[in-house]
Amino acid sequence: MDALSITIVMLTFLLAGGVKGVVGLGLPTASVALLSAAFGIEAALPLLVIPSLVTNVWQGAVGGHLAALLRRFGVALAIIPVATWIGYHYVFAEAPQAMDRMLGAALLVYAWLGLRAVRIPVPARAEPMLTPLAGFANGLITGVTGTFVIPIVMYLEALDLDRDELVQMMGVTFSVSTAALAGVLVLHGAYRVDAGFVSAAAVAPAIAGMMIGARLRARLAPATFRRWLLVGLGVIGLKLLVAG
Repeated sequence: MDALSITIVMLTFLLAGGVKGVVGLGLPTASVALLSAAFGIEAALPLLVIPSLVTNVWQGAVGGHLAALLRRFGVALAIIPVATWIGYHYVFAEAPQAMDRMLGAALLVYAWLGLRAVRIPVPARAEPMLTPLAGFANGLITGVTGTFVIPIVMYLEALDLDRDELVQMMGVTFSVSTAALAGVLVLHGAYRVDAGFVSAAAVAPAIAGMMIGARLRARLAPATFRRWLLVGLGVIGLKLLVAG
């Protein structure tokens, strides 16, 4: 990568870290969207691995609910790596030129659902059946597009977890998804050493962005900020869908 490309990567993770600091999610989604727009999704996926893993492990370790969450959602977490491999191996690796459009479509769906505040309650009796399905769908989409939020975040919100549980579980799920994606990239020879160095260097701006975002959270209404985030992701998704 030349100096301009590295600068773009660092600024992207500073911005994406700020998003995560304010709304509790969005670093992988924002970073892969912006990096895909700049470099294409094949180059973007390896770059997000280390910053995403570090920031999400940090988020998942804080909250005091880890043991209970692992008992409740352990099956879904165990399924995610398998589904990620399936999505990457059988979809992404076979038609990588189509993945920019897939990512664009996923971002548009996510933005539209978020802006419409679509929320479908999940009956307690259905949770044992739906949780593994949510894990499989999330892993599959991770392998195909590199985004971790669909559909697991909407599913967790539908379960009416309290705020601390929700934020911690998102961190745990995103950590597993990131590790699974990293493993799949390594197994397929798609994780280059130079990308690893740039990804590791991007941890610092990502954490700095999270710290800035946490301070901004006290001054900004998270709902308002998230609405603008969704609009921005929708615009990027449209660009990738049309020009991918």
